[in-house]
Amino acid sequence: DGEFIWGFYGVAAMQNILFVEIMAIWYGLKLCWERGFHKVLCCLDSLLSVNLIKEGVTAHHCLANEICCIRKLLANDWEVILTHTLREVNACADVLAKLGAISDSSLVNVSTPPRDLVKPLWDDAWS
Repeated sequence: DGEFIWGFYGVAAMQNILFVEIMAIWYGLKLCWERGFHKVLCCLDSLLSVNLIKEGVTAHHCLANEICCIRKLLANDWEVILTHTLREVNACADVLAKLGAISDSSLVNVSTPPRDLVKPLWDDAWS
């Protein structure tokens, strides 16, 4: 229904975009599990991330540990749908990523939407 529940952003220690995306997915799913959400729709604008998580990787892949952690988390007793979406449709995630890029903190949890997120949330609710 477009209601903001919570969100997070932070500055990335590494500048490898795939690593940053995978870690954001892991952290977001971890928070959903810890907060007791049992039905989660995770819309990702990185098709590569979706495929790596769904298909798994070899033990020698540079993100094998991180992807393994996500897959173990997904195996818990809950319903999680990972799906690819276009970046243009994922404006809320884009705003949070931009806030993370200019942040001094490694992690900021927000319970009310930052000002820059209000319009994309409204647009998302009415689309």
